[in-house]
Amino acid sequence: MKNVSNFLIILLLCCLAGSSYSYDGNHDKIINKYRAEINESAPDDWYTLASSAASCMKKNIVNKEVAAWIDRSIEIKKTPYNLELKGDYYMKNRLPENAGEFYLEALRIGLEEDKDFDVTRLQSKIAKIVNLKT
Repeated sequence: MKNVSNFLIILLLCCLAGSSYSYDGNHDKIINKYRAEINESAPDDWYTLASSAASCMKKNIVNKEVAAWIDRSIEIKKTPYNLELKGDYYMKNRLPENAGEFYLEALRIGLEEDKDFDVTRLQSKIAKIVNLKT
């Protein structure tokens, strides 16, 4: 009887864990769409890499391939956009300390490039991380 109880508990946990991530079949279509865009872009096109990753993340596709797109974008050119995006990637993966590093770098570069850079969104994200620690 104990084995049956353990089995039912494990089965219930698996069902609950599976319900937090839904795979609707569009995942592959979405990834393939952005892969094609990236493959058609110029080798130094940091923006297509970053915007493709951002679009995937909006659809809760947060995997290693998306991270690689962001990393390649940053390697080509560090911008507030792709650095903030890397921070968002870390937040979605529950790594706020890593996210904070990228948010701060995005803020620094943004202010270096434009003295009128709008810091409010990044400040809000950094404040959220600080609040998580307290």
